[in-house]
Amino acid sequence: MVLLLILSVSMVSSASILITVSTSPSLVKVFWRTLYGSLFMAAIGVVRGDLAALKGPQIRGTWPWLVGIGVILSLHFSTWFQSLEMTSISASVVLVDSSPIFVAILSTLFLGESLRRRSWIGILVAVTGAIFLAWVDYDGLDLGALTGDLLALAGAVFLAIYFIGGRRYARGVPITVYTSIVYLAAAITTLGLCILSGYNVLVFEPSEVLIFIALAVFPTVLGHSVNNYLLTKVPAYVVSSAVLGEPVGATILAMVFLNRIPSPAVLIGFTIILLGVAAVLTDVASSDRSQSLSLDDTDRSQSDCLGCDSD
Repeated sequence: MVLLLILSVSMVSSASILITVSTSPSLVKVFWRTLYGSLFMAAIGVVRGDLAALKGPQIRGTWPWLVGIGVILSLHFSTWFQSLEMTSISASVVLVDSSPIFVAILSTLFLGESLRRRSWIGILVAVTGAIFLAWVDYDGLDLGALTGDLLALAGAVFLAIYFIGGRRYARGVPITVYTSIVYLAAAITTLGLCILSGYNVLVFEPSEVLIFIALAVFPTVLGHSVNNYLLTKVPAYVVSSAVLGEPVGATILAMVFLNRIPSPAVLIGFTIILLGVAAVLTDVASSDRSQSLSLDDTDRSQSDCLGCDSD
């Protein structure tokens, strides 16, 4: 599980870099990212033989919810992509990754997955690190940047709802089928937004097409799709907390490809975030271990009683 979390975070971290180097409007980027993502996941589903699940009763009973989750994903991407054009990368990424607080609240209210004290502390520590990063990045009040920050915060709320939806409805459905439907619904929703905004989605410039494909392959297929798979295995707040490591990955990629060197204060913020994420993951690991030991003890007690004389 930990290796998959590392993979998803590292892949999702590439999104902000790819988004900023593209010259297309934000909604156009979202449309092609989700459309290509849907096509790639459907192709994988064909190879794996997963698409037969489309005829199953579970899909027939839940497809309206899957479409709704796709609409939420479109709103998440659309608000976040736009924020990246109006505020700094670090502020945008940090604010959108404040979603674990919203996920923790929604998980308790709608999924009955209440957090233990150590997880709450870990989330609060990680978000504190994110706030510290945003403060370091603050450069005076600017209306455009403030609007971008608010859009990123809205993106965090939509991301939280997206995670909760995945935790509730991805279980029991092949992940290729689930993501194909969700991504396609997101693409169709975004296409409608593009039409309303007067954007031309027919972009065939080779460099832009390559960026769209990279957005679909790395942060979508290898990032969001892995996250959706993990949501079927662990509580939503675990996945959302791990994603708080995205600013770290995004900054490392910015160092390598954009020659942007972080300040010592930024490194302090990263350390705080990683400490908080580590606290959540270790709490979940210790909880799983204690449950496993409890089950082992139960099995052992039952086996010891096999052959005991009954009264």
